[in-house]
Amino acid sequence: MKIGEFARVCGTKISVLRHYDKEKLLVPSFTDQFSGYRHYTSQQILDFHRITALKNAGFSLQEIKELISSQKSSEEIADIFARKEKMFAQALENLKEAALMMTNLQILFTEKQAIIELPPDKAFLDVCTLAEAQIRSADYQRISQYKIKDGTILCDIVKLDKEVDPPEEKIPFVNDEQVVGKWEIIGIFAVREDFYDNLFCVKNFYGEEQKYLYFLPNGERYWAYSWTKGVLNSPINNEYETEQIGDALYMFVNLKEYEYTRGGEPTCLVLKKVDSNRYTVEEIARKDNTSLPFVADDRVIGTWKAHSFLGYLHHKADFTTEAEPIEDLYFKEVTFYPDGNSRLVYEDAVFEGADTVTWTKNYLLRHWNWSACEYEIRTVDNVDYLIVEWKSGDWRYGGYDTNYYVFTRA
Repeated sequence: MKIGEFARVCGTKISVLRHYDKEKLLVPSFTDQFSGYRHYTSQQILDFHRITALKNAGFSLQEIKELISSQKSSEEIADIFARKEKMFAQALENLKEAALMMTNLQILFTEKQAIIELPPDKAFLDVCTLAEAQIRSADYQRISQYKIKDGTILCDIVKLDKEVDPPEEKIPFVNDEQVVGKWEIIGIFAVREDFYDNLFCVKNFYGEEQKYLYFLPNGERYWAYSWTKGVLNSPINNEYETEQIGDALYMFVNLKEYEYTRGGEPTCLVLKKVDSNRYTVEEIARKDNTSLPFVADDRVIGTWKAHSFLGYLHHKADFTTEAEPIEDLYFKEVTFYPDGNSRLVYEDAVFEGADTVTWTKNYLLRHWNWSACEYEIRTVDNVDYLIVEWKSGDWRYGGYDTNYYVFTRA
C-alpha cells in the first residue's frame, strides 16, 4: 500500500512515516524509483504500532531502533523493560522530592548554627531533608545532628571556603588483620550519628550496582586505595575505626574529600565487612576477553583525535554533535593500523605493541588492563565520530558504568 493509505490505516501522519524512514526506523518495503512513492506491506502495520508503543513508554527513537534491529532475545528484551520500569519508579520518587524541594524554608545562618523554621504542615524529617539541600547551596557544611528547640530546628554548621589540596602523606605500613578482605560501601553520612539513626545517607557512587572496597594483604595498593592500620589512603590519609554491631563489623572512615578540602570537617564513610578473603589485584579486577581474533574494519583505519568525553551518568546515546570540542582531554589520540595493531596517546604515556594494545572489528583491545573497549562510528553531516568505551579503574575495580570518549579523524 502507498504511504498515504498506510498512514490512514496506522492512524498517523505521512510526515511521521517519512521521519521514521529517514531515521531507518521503519523503512518502506520498496520505493518506486520513477515516482518516488513509498510502499508498505500490511505486515509493517504491526511494526508501526510496536514503535508507537515503545515511544509512548518513554523509549527514545535511538533506543527503539536498537531494540527492533538488533534481534535481541526475549530475556534481553525483558531485562531492558525491567530497567526502564525501574527508571520510571525512580523518576516518580524524584518527582516527589522535587515537589518537596519547591518548598521555601526560612533558615537563619549564624556563625556556628543553622536555625530552621518548622512549618506547621511539614514533618520534621521532610524539613531536615529539604534543609540539607539549602545548607549545602549556601556553602555550609552540617557537622551535627538536627534537633528541635522552641519550635525551630537547629544544627551546627561550618562555612566552606575556597578549595585547597590537602597534603598526601606517606606513612609506614602496620598490619591490621581484621580489616583485610571485602567491604560493602553503605554510604556517606554528614556525621556518624546519622548512620545509627539511618538518616540522610548519601549514595555518592555513580551507577546502580552495589559498590565495594577491598583491603588487600600488606596494604597493597589497587585502584586509588592503599591502607595501613587505622588509615585508608586515597591518597589522602583518612583515619578509620571499626565497630562490631550485632553480627556485623562496620568501619567508620573520616573521609577527607570535598567539604574537608574547603575548610570543613571530614564526613563519615561507612563500610560493612563482607568477608576476610586475601584478595589480589588481578583477582578483583573486572576483565574482558582481549584475545578476540582479528577482523578487519577498513572504516576505522587511521588516526583519530579526541573530541569530547561522556562522563558518569551519560551513555553513548547522549552524544550530540552540538557538544563543544574539549581541548585538554586525558585520552588524546588513537591510531588503528591495518594489521590490527594500535597506538594510544594519553596525557602521560604512549601505549603500543602487540602485547599491549591491538584492535579487531568493533573493539579496541587494551591487554595490559584486560579491557575490550567497544567502538562505533557515527557519521553526521559528513563528519565521522568514533565513540569508544573508556574502561578506567573506576570500571575495573569500582563497579562503575563505563564512560565514553568521542574522536574525530586527525
